[in-house]
Amino acid sequence: MCNNKLTREYVLNALFKAFNYGNLGLFIGAGFSKAVVNDNLVASALSWGDLINKACEELHIQMPESDSLIGLSFPQISSLICELLAKSENISYEEAKSRLKKKIGHLTNWLPNKDKTSVFSDLLNKINPSWIITTNYDLVIEKLLTGKGVTLGPDNYFTYPKGTIPIYHLHGVRIYPDSIIITQDDYVQLFRPNEYRQIKLALTIKESTTLILGYGLGDVNVLSAVDWSKNIYKENNSYPHEIIQAIRTDNPSSEPYKDKNGIIIIEIKDIQDFLQELVEFITHQKNTYDLKMAQLNKLIGDLTHSDEDSIESFISDEDMRLKLLQLLSEFELHMISPYIDFISRCIDKTWTDSAQYGAFEAYDKNLRILLDIIINYNKMPPALFELVAHSLDKVLKYVNDTDGKKIGFSWEATRRWHSQKNNIPPQTLEEFYHFSRNNFLSELHRKIRPIYESKR
Repeated sequence: MCNNKLTREYVLNALFKAFNYGNLGLFIGAGFSKAVVNDNLVASALSWGDLINKACEELHIQMPESDSLIGLSFPQISSLICELLAKSENISYEEAKSRLKKKIGHLTNWLPNKDKTSVFSDLLNKINPSWIITTNYDLVIEKLLTGKGVTLGPDNYFTYPKGTIPIYHLHGVRIYPDSIIITQDDYVQLFRPNEYRQIKLALTIKESTTLILGYGLGDVNVLSAVDWSKNIYKENNSYPHEIIQAIRTDNPSSEPYKDKNGIIIIEIKDIQDFLQELVEFITHQKNTYDLKMAQLNKLIGDLTHSDEDSIESFISDEDMRLKLLQLLSEFELHMISPYIDFISRCIDKTWTDSAQYGAFEAYDKNLRILLDIIINYNKMPPALFELVAHSLDKVLKYVNDTDGKKIGFSWEATRRWHSQKNNIPPQTLEEFYHFSRNNFLSELHRKIRPIYESKR
């Protein structure tokens, strides 16, 4: 989709599709904790910069003048603080780093109040992400997902019990100070070649639709994650896959857009309001989907117990066939078995009809069904492909090699084959070519071979 065609509904629908598919993940930063914890009364979550300043204050370390910090990243500043602490306390750099990490762990011991917990817990449970990755040290998300969230630190593998939501703390967990990633040398280790966290994050984001919350535009953590996911492999995927970042701003744009890194940006005024909007959209779409599934189940029942009238209608009604094909592609897992059984009965009916003397039009009906499936369904499931291939091999015996009238052949079927054979999708054509050769479907192979070789 072009940037100028992005709409808010498109973004929300992309998130719903991932929710429904089961691969919606959240990538959460400090801004999320600030939105959940801060109540302007007692609790207050700190940004990374404020956290470092507070740690220096409690460790009695004088922060360097701001001019000397220009051009330095937060990890570099943290390393500088460790050097100053080591010198001040006459201890080793490693001991100073350990003290800083413990202090960070203590300072990030914040949790949302009862009201905030109730609101955000309800929202997260309804969104029901497949996974959460966070660079936060705190346990705010665990509080919101009590009984459902599983804390994973940098030293843990990304495995978790069924029915739970893994919360992977990429930069460490406050209750395990040694796991905290904060200094420049910590980040150097994080970016080692083949480092588990780097590879796993790339794969996880690549295989999901990722909603990014609580980071600023151009945040290095976000950019690193996107870069990793882009370069892990580049195949096109049929599953829901987007990277969507919700950016908080006082004057949000009404329409989403893509930044130069390909991230879809949706501007929001408040994280809670946005999550509420998302939950309402998901609930509405899920109700619509469930209604469609109920109608589909009724149709599946009709196909499973189809009578002669249904079979005859499918054979003669092109609109009905194409409508069923659309449902098959949209709900393949539910549709495929009853659909194959139904198709098999319809094809059997055309063969029964063709047994009558001079009933050559039955071969055309048979071929018409098969070509509708072949042309309108790019990637057929194996069971459907096998049925179609064997049926096609059988009916093509009654199709002339050239589009001309000849005694012993079905003229209508011959005309249909030669007028539509070039519409067979290239991948399906290739599959038919090799399958027919490997399985000795001689008539199918003979008919497919010249088409396949002309397009190579």
